[in-house]
Amino acid sequence: MRFDLTRRTLVAGAVGAALVVGAGLPTAADAETRTLRLSHHLAPGHLVDVASKRFAELVAEKTNGAITVEVFPSGQIAGLRQGAEAVQVGTVDVVWSDFGTLANWRPEYGFVSLPFLFRDNAHFDAVFGGEVGKELAKSVADNLGVEVLGYGNAGFRVIATRDRAVKVPEDMKGVRIRVPEVPIFIAAFRSVGANPTPMAWGEVYTALQTGVIDAVENPAEGLAVGNMQDVTKHLSRTYHIMTDVNLFTNAALMAGLPAEQQEAIRSAAATAVAEFNTATAAASEKYWAQLAAKLETVENPDRAAFQKAMAPVWDEFDAATDGAGKAWIDKVVAATPK
Repeated sequence: MRFDLTRRTLVAGAVGAALVVGAGLPTAADAETRTLRLSHHLAPGHLVDVASKRFAELVAEKTNGAITVEVFPSGQIAGLRQGAEAVQVGTVDVVWSDFGTLANWRPEYGFVSLPFLFRDNAHFDAVFGGEVGKELAKSVADNLGVEVLGYGNAGFRVIATRDRAVKVPEDMKGVRIRVPEVPIFIAAFRSVGANPTPMAWGEVYTALQTGVIDAVENPAEGLAVGNMQDVTKHLSRTYHIMTDVNLFTNAALMAGLPAEQQEAIRSAAATAVAEFNTATAAASEKYWAQLAAKLETVENPDRAAFQKAMAPVWDEFDAATDGAGKAWIDKVVAATPK
């Protein structure tokens, strides 16, 4: 499977028309005071939203009010994929997105979303807090014009279904499951016989409620904050993919700001993302318990069987990226916690 989308094709699309009003890169005239727009696709109250507001607070504090960050949750100005495109072309200033979504433009970045690649939170920290994180940030800046302000770990993903318990891969056969607009996710669920259905997060609740889809996968927090327990009956702790949600900004925008303001933004992001990671790890069990109180749960599905069933996705990914993806995979596998 190969993803031959070009930036020119995508920039010519709807995002440019929808988001260009009121945006633009800084000039000498407006560099001293400005408002930055931060977009994310998650609901108010989600820890991403909390971190966004914390980031805004810290930026205002560290720049003495010279820069204001306005937060737009729930995909108000851009969904997950739209936001990832918009931050590249500069029509949104700051966005929370993931490397699986960036793979729509640079397929090798999809390595982060490969099923069963990350072992645990300590492994995530070793990868993104070390040399791999530095190399990846440079690659994204060079290839997409995006600066990584912070690597966020939103947790490992679980599956909620309307009508059936999920214990083994065969239980997913024919299930219409919502996935993000990320090639790796689509491939992963096709590998277990499901019918992956890319869909904006804001549409998922109604789609489950009306039977348009049969299932949804997400970290426990995303499901709980989105009230998916009200429109599903079963929950399975598959932990099939680790969820990265990173704070990105437009590199040209940053370069146009005074050095002290650039440093203030980077410092604010480092604090906000670190607090997000700590809060997410601490809240993981709380959100799982909140879901389990209403749903029939499978605490220990056959993860080894899921891993085996999804293993071909790695080979497909390697072939689709002509070895560029494997170079990143090897670095991740080799990383060890301190």
